[in-house]
Amino acid sequence: MRSKQEIKARCSCILRDEKIVSLIGASSSPTAAYEMVFTKTQDILKAKAGRWLAVLRRDYPEEYSNLIQTSLSHISNDKAR
Repeated sequence: MRSKQEIKARCSCILRDEKIVSLIGASSSPTAAYEMVFTKTQDILKAKAGRWLAVLRRDYPEEYSNLIQTSLSHISNDKAR
């Protein structure tokens, strides 16, 4: 099992993209997350990052919740400027 720090580093490039994060939240597995993100973006790097975010959700659910709440609050704050 990968450490939560390593997994967070691997998914960090998509955390500010609310649409991708919500796709991953709707996925049923890391593989499904990969397929959903790739279908939407046609970007392999984002799809892999999405898979890692789904792995974080599966393996470290509390860490996933904290990360998503923090990321989404930063997105909201950026839009308010």
